[in-house]
Amino acid sequence: MSPRRVLVATYYYPPQPGSGSSRWAAMVSHLRRAGHQVTVVTAAPPGHRPGREGDVLRTANLNSSPLLRRVLLRSKPAAGATAGVPAAGGTLPPLLWKGIVPDPWLVTWNPTAWRAIRRLHAERPYDALITSSPAHSTHLLGLWFGRDRPAWIADFRDGWGFEPLLPPFPTPPQRALDRSLERRVVQGADVVVAVTRPIAEDLGVRLGVAAEHLPNGWDPEQTVAPPPAPARPEGHLRLLHAGAMSGAWGRNPRALLIALRRLLAERPEAAGRIELVLAGNLEPADRALLDEFADLEGVICHLGYIPREQALALQRAADLLVLITSRNRGEATGKLYEYMAAARPVLALAEGNEAARIVRETNIGVAVPPEDAEAIAAVLLRALDGELQRSYAPRGIEAYAYPALAERMTALLETAIERRARARGAV
Repeated sequence: MSPRRVLVATYYYPPQPGSGSSRWAAMVSHLRRAGHQVTVVTAAPPGHRPGREGDVLRTANLNSSPLLRRVLLRSKPAAGATAGVPAAGGTLPPLLWKGIVPDPWLVTWNPTAWRAIRRLHAERPYDALITSSPAHSTHLLGLWFGRDRPAWIADFRDGWGFEPLLPPFPTPPQRALDRSLERRVVQGADVVVAVTRPIAEDLGVRLGVAAEHLPNGWDPEQTVAPPPAPARPEGHLRLLHAGAMSGAWGRNPRALLIALRRLLAERPEAAGRIELVLAGNLEPADRALLDEFADLEGVICHLGYIPREQALALQRAADLLVLITSRNRGEATGKLYEYMAAARPVLALAEGNEAARIVRETNIGVAVPPEDAEAIAAVLLRALDGELQRSYAPRGIEAYAYPALAERMTALLETAIERRARARGAV
């Protein structure tokens, strides 16, 4: 396939944390290795000036303005938090995220991103534009081009109308406008991509568009720092949970803690041999929950937020990786794919969702219902006895590696370009 000029618009991009940021950092890297010329337009995060860094253009973002943050933000985001996301840190006042359709980024970032995209495309036209959400308003950059736009791929990392992260808008006109914008984006793009199958299926059922499933993945070339944890004695089991324990979708680690308590009651000799390491920020509800399980104080080790490279090293040094999900069908957190790369067994608190399907499909571990403490304790016992580690035999995880995903994205670029060419011919 011919090398293409591709313009990617995504609010989240390194150094901002999160699975969306990691998805496009890896995808862009491998698309460039395939010969494509890729330019990224993204938001300048707090502490960074707008400007160009090679093929990455960071535009002004009011969420990062010190003045606006002092006036509007109710609290300073914790280290590693996604700045400005109400569900992640409660930082924006309700007036913004309840009043602006489809989201506040429509006014805080889209105007500068739009000017940058139009200028870049006017200087030398691009073959394709990829808009990636959240924020869902990012997709409006594709709509605003009108008839003179390049081929357009709309990439949905979360559902818009399907299992939305934020609550519904308070008024009927807002909700109607939100539905209308989603429909116009999905039906207007040349190719629609969804990170999970349930999101893709929903877009087909509700909006009549055959969306392509292109998941998040793991990068075999990801650099990993030396393991920050000391070696463990023989027979010692280290569990690791990386990232946020709870979340807006209803993730709850209570059953995991109950299972740990139950295991130690039934196997007292396991005391001192099992350790649960928590790498990531704790929400107030998480801290309150840990207080309820004060008897596990010698078992649980909370490291707080650590840089991603160190987190990846911890994952590869653990004996069992813990994934906590909700009952949402479309949930498959970015940690799942990092866990694939770690080559360690996974205990997924997941049932009836995308995460459970992927764990079972790839045989990277065991998926159990998130509320079933007895089933979780049984898996922990298998891990303590070494059975789970000995039976670890993943299959097909190469399909989730970014080199393979970039090949699929290249094919979708060609499809979008062909469709756009036909549409122009019809006009």
